[in-house]
Amino acid sequence: MELPDPIVVLKGALPPIAAALLLVGTLGARLHGLALAIGVFVAYWLLKALPAWPHELWAQPDGRQWLVWALVAAGLLATLEGCRVVRGRAATVVAALLAAGAVFFVLQKLALRWSNADVFLHVGGGGLLAVLATLAGRRSMANAPTTMLPAVVWSTLLSADAVLLTVAHSGLLAQLCGACAAAVGAAAGTALWRRPFALGVADGGCLALAHVLFVGVGTHLADLPKLAALAAAVAPFGLLLLQPTAAKRPVWWALGAVLWLGLPMAVAFALALG
Repeated sequence: MELPDPIVVLKGALPPIAAALLLVGTLGARLHGLALAIGVFVAYWLLKALPAWPHELWAQPDGRQWLVWALVAAGLLATLEGCRVVRGRAATVVAALLAAGAVFFVLQKLALRWSNADVFLHVGGGGLLAVLATLAGRRSMANAPTTMLPAVVWSTLLSADAVLLTVAHSGLLAQLCGACAAAVGAAAGTALWRRPFALGVADGGCLALAHVLFVGVGTHLADLPKLAALAAAVAPFGLLLLQPTAAKRPVWWALGAVLWLGLPMAVAFALALG
């Protein structure tokens, strides 16, 4: 098997790590979403090119570039909520609308040549799944322990997504997904010298949306089988099976989270490799 170019790997990994260490390490966990947004944006810039602006993509859509902007928007929203600019139900509604809109824009170019039934299935169904996953991610973080362990769990899930996308023959998507994982992991690492790190409710929605978008794009813009993508997409819902009382024992919560996330991901890998 051909080994990846280390320069390419560094282009995808260094921007999110640097952004997380700088922003989260100095100003706290509430800037985790901003670090993720900057890291993914710069990683795409270095790996491919500067993404076209949204108003340009509206006329000439490109799914991968829309994916970058969707992740940037999700990260900024998480930061605004973390800084209490957006709160409560308003934040939840905006997060749900962003999830649905992200799927629409990412699939905009493909939808132009689909039948109405395919548009309803992939754009409508995919949007609904993204909304539900975002809400599940937010709910699960509300019941999660306020330690760095949830960040480690999410980073592990996104790293698994990156491997899955590599299996699906999409190096660029795998690198971008790896950038998200690196941002979360580096942000959690700031707990080594700063006060304890903990993801917020908004971060859970942001990361769940990133997970669903990557596996969804993997089936439309790469070679990830649809059933494998569907199996992976339902993984965040497994966190809802953890009882709120589990947060009192962070290690047991993390073990349960790995179990419920790992089962659908194992199915996804089996289907992708098969």
